[in-house]
Order: sequence, then structure tokens, then C-alpha cells
Amino acid sequence: MKRWITAALLILLICPAPAVAQTNRKIEVDALDKPLEIKGWLGEENALISNIRLTASGENITNWTLLPSDLKRTEGDEIIGRQQVELIGERKLEAGLPKDFQVKVNGVKLPGTYQGQIEILLPSQKRSEALIVPVTVKAKARPALVPVKDSEQVQLQLVRCSWDCGLAHLLLPDSAFQQQRLIYLDNPNQATISLTSAEVILQGRQTNYQITNAEVEAPPSPQTLAANKIISVPLKWVRSQIPPDRYTGAVYLTMEGREGRLSIPIDLSMRTGPAMPILILILGIILGRLFKYMQEKGIPQSDALAEVYKVENTINQADQKDQEILNPMVTKVRSSVKQMDLETANADLVKIKERKNCLDSLRKIEQQLAGMEQDPDVGGENGILAKINEARKSIKFEKDDQAQELLEQIKNSLIKLSQVMMGANQQPDPTLTAAANEAAIAKNSAESATKVQKIPAAKFAWWRRLLIVTAGVSNELRAEATLWVVRPLLSLTLLIGLSLVGIRALYVEKGLTFGANPFSDYLELILWGLSADVASRSLSSLTDEK
Repeated sequence: MKRWITAALLILLICPAPAVAQTNRKIEVDALDKPLEIKGWLGEENALISNIRLTASGENITNWTLLPSDLKRTEGDEIIGRQQVELIGERKLEAGLPKDFQVKVNGVKLPGTYQGQIEILLPSQKRSEALIVPVTVKAKARPALVPVKDSEQVQLQLVRCSWDCGLAHLLLPDSAFQQQRLIYLDNPNQATISLTSAEVILQGRQTNYQITNAEVEAPPSPQTLAANKIISVPLKWVRSQIPPDRYTGAVYLTMEGREGRLSIPIDLSMRTGPAMPILILILGIILGRLFKYMQEKGIPQSDALAEVYKVENTINQADQKDQEILNPMVTKVRSSVKQMDLETANADLVKIKERKNCLDSLRKIEQQLAGMEQDPDVGGENGILAKINEARKSIKFEKDDQAQELLEQIKNSLIKLSQVMMGANQQPDPTLTAAANEAAIAKNSAESATKVQKIPAAKFAWWRRLLIVTAGVSNELRAEATLWVVRPLLSLTLLIGLSLVGIRALYVEKGLTFGANPFSDYLELILWGLSADVASRSLSSLTDEK
């Protein structure tokens, strides 16, 4: 009997032992792994794998069951099936010894955040007693951001203007006055892109000037770019602070998860405002017109005026009475030179020279006849001296034909007188002979003066006058209208026309960086203005003085 009681007690003490032992067994998850986060990049081997650290408490655990749930995408309705979640590693744990296992998620096609859980269930353990570990899967796609078509390069043609912007608007398109440019980028992925930084690097080709952030503002960063959309990021600048030049460089975009940077080339051309180029061009055109005037009229006028001064100097050495005769003629010639009647002035100068020669010869004849005034043929009423005075009066009143006839008479009278008054050797008196020679010289000079061609009157002048009378416009009115209206209007039209052509050729079309090299740029405008006469000869001929 005692034997059975002892056996029963032993059975009661031994049988509950397995249950107690099972109740004390459990698996603990490292605090850092709960919840479990799995991160990775799509399309890469072993992309979505994470580690979970488990520890057995109580005693060794040789097996357990992993029950994953479906993983649902928070950005949509996509689901990763539970069969795509697996635990890598032998499911054995030694009591008190932590062990790492890998949790791998397969079949992830879309980027995004997926959420679910895994349950760790020991043998003979109820489902409600299972260890639950929340799981978050963050699947990321490598950024595939690319510029849209025709945005692979940013090309800008701007103008740096201030008070002359109104004039610039007349010459340049509106794109030259932009303050920003939108760069369009295509994000074909279903995942957002984290833009971590954006930098703009630009340097001048001619001046080596380096653009700073104060002049060109890069797209804002950091920022998140939307998924599966065409995105626009602004590139801003301050036109008034960018010196004229052609700047080349790029905007560099750095994105999380992308190896290397996305670079978008930039070609920025900055020109100065149009006011100063137009003024310089007008100055060049005016200089060109001045040079043409000097070449065609100014220099001939200067030469004619210099010849007038030479004749004046010669006259100042003559006798005082001869000067009184010739000076009014010189004054008349000077007036012709000022009025650009150069042909008449040159002809009159030749006449004045010949008349002076006549007067010089007459003065010599008088000197040679000194002491012979009592001779009737010399000092008589119709004598040689009287004819000399008449010849002077003819020269004074510019009657060269009469002076020539009188000089012919004086010469003949002197020859006859020299034959009458023989010298000691029965030869003609040498004084009278010299006087006769002077008379011949004076006669030749008078003859030369009469042969100087005058400017012929315009042909059919009567017909032109008839037309003017018929039209009811007088010569005076026509001249005044031409001087004060027609010529200034044509000159102004020519100046404006040439300026527009020059500005279009050198500033609008070819002056993308006008002002970057001021010396050569403005010199080119001046030289163009100087040579503009070649291209506008037909117009300029309308405004020239005849």
C-alpha cells in the first residue's frame, strides 16, 4: 500500500514538469529591431534584406514557426504577398545567446512604403500568444530624373539695361528681359526623389568673370520631387548685376541614391543696353559724313581758301592804289569760297593774279616813263599815261576786254615812241623798249584773264523757270524749302536709317555679348559708321550740297 502511495506522489510531482518548462520558454526580439525596418533599392541584388536579432530565454529552442502577413503599400493598393517574405538561417536558439537572422522580401516591383507584421510562434503555443513584430519595408528606386526634350541645355540671351530698357524693348524680343527660366525634368518612377543640393557654376568666356549666388540663384534645395511627373525647377538671376559676356557652365543637381550628379549645360549671353551703342554708332555715322564732306568739299574749300590767302599776301606787296583795286575782288572770291562756289572762286583767283600782273606792269611802265610827262605822246590828254589810267579803271571794274585793247594801244604807242626817240647809237631808247615789253606782258595777262572760263549757265534754265512759274513756286521759296525742310529731313532720315541698320547688324544679331569687350565692340560701331557711306551712297547723294 505504501508502495502505491509513493508511486502516485512521484507521478504527481513529475507530470506537471513539462508544462512548467514550456511556460517558461519564450523568444525575445532586440529592442532596436522592433518594429523591423527593411530598406533597399529596387533592381539590385539582395536589395530588400534586413537583420533581426532573437534571443531564447528559459532554455534552448530548436524550432519555431514564422507567420508573415501580406505587406500593403501605403501610397496605393499594391500588396506584397506573404509568401514573398522569408527568414534566412537555421531556426535554433541557445538559451540566453542572441542570434541574428535575415528577413528577405522578394517580388517588390513598385517603390514605396509597405507595412505588415510577422508572428513568431513556438510549438504547442497558441496563436494569441505568438510574438508579433511589426514590419515596415521601404523600397526605393534609383532616381531616373532626366531633362525633357529641348531642355537638355539652357540657352539664354539677355540684356543688361536700366533707363534704356524701353529702347531695348523695341529692338530685342521679350525673352531678353526674363528674370527666371523653368527647367523641366521628367521623373518616370513611381517614387519621389530627394533633391539634396543644387549648384550653378558659370564663367565668362571673354572676361573670365565667375557668376556668384548673388547674380544667379540655383533651384531651391533640399526639396522632394513628385513621383511620375514632369517637374519644373526655377533658375533665377538678376540681370542688372551680370556683366556683359558669354557665360558657359551648368546647373548641377545632387539626388539621394543617385551616383553622380545630373548636370544641365547653360549657355548665357549677356549684352549691355542699347543706348550707348546707338550713340556711338550715330557718332561714327556723323564722323563718316564729316570725313566724306572733308574729302569731297571740305578739303577743296580749304585749298581754295589757302589760295585766297596766298593771293592776299601777294597783293599786300603791291602798290597801295593797286591794292585798293584788287582787294574788293579778293573779298568777292572769299565769299564764293564760303558759299562753296569753288569753280567760280578758282576762276576769279586766276583773273586776279593776271590783273595784278597787269597792274604791276603798268606801274613799271609809269616808272620807266618818269620825266617824260611833258611829251604829248606820254603826258598828253590821249597820251600813254592817260591810257594807263583808263586801263586801271577797266581792271578795277573787271572789264578785261577793254583793258586788253588799251594795253595793245599802249604797247604800240611805246614802240612808236621808242623808234622816234633814238639813243646815242641810233638804237631805240632802251627805257621805252623795256616799257613796251612790259606793255606786251600786261596785254598778255589781260588776254589770259579774258580767256578764263566762267561757269556756264544751266541749260534750259528758261524751261526750268517756266516750270517753276507754272507750278506756282518761286526760286526763292524752293531754295528756302530745300535748305530748311528737305535737306534736314533727308539727312535725319538717312541718319536714322543707317543707325537702325547698324544696330541690327552689330547689336541685335551679332552682339549677343555686346559690352564684354568695350574697346573692340564700340570701335566696330564707329568703324561701321565711318564706312556706312559706302552702303548708303544713293541716299547720301540726296543730301549733299551741289
